[in-house]
Amino acid sequence: MKQHLKAFGIVFILAAAGLWAYTQFFASKLNQAPAGYATIEAMEKEGVPNFVTKDLDGKPVELESFKGKVVILNFWASWCGPCIEEVPSLIKLIKEFKGDVQLIAVSGDSSRNDIDVFMKSFPEMKGANIHIVYDEDRSLMKQFQVARLPESLVLGTDHKLVKKVVGSIEWFNKDSVAYVQSLLTAKPAQ
Repeated sequence: MKQHLKAFGIVFILAAAGLWAYTQFFASKLNQAPAGYATIEAMEKEGVPNFVTKDLDGKPVELESFKGKVVILNFWASWCGPCIEEVPSLIKLIKEFKGDVQLIAVSGDSSRNDIDVFMKSFPEMKGANIHIVYDEDRSLMKQFQVARLPESLVLGTDHKLVKKVVGSIEWFNKDSVAYVQSLLTAKPAQ
């Protein structure tokens, strides 16, 4: 009988220690928003921070230069199946708005050659209003806390974040076109 009481006592002490550890270390974290949420909230209220990078031709791409236009900041890679899946509809959406919508497509590929091979399959990606960026050091992906590909940030004309899209979607359909049109005609919040 004493053995059973001893075993029960040990189990009780371990359970109490586990409960204490949980409340001290884990439960307090449940009430805190992850850092990514704070970043998203700041981009919604204050706008997406300006950045300057270069496109595949070495020309500067500065977010600030697209003020007054809707910008889709799309993070992708040539090896990503869902990224490839959404490219045709994304290109159609950009072409539909004839310059009022800009695409900054940020590649997370491991080599420039991978992007060049990809571009041969999608020559329309070299079209007007589409800016392909090779994020060789992943600095933009880190800045925007990109966790999965594809991931897109849709910015209103004031460059405040209006939508974050994780995963592949159909970009060109009547609802998407109407949504982007509403962003173009909306008055920026003061």
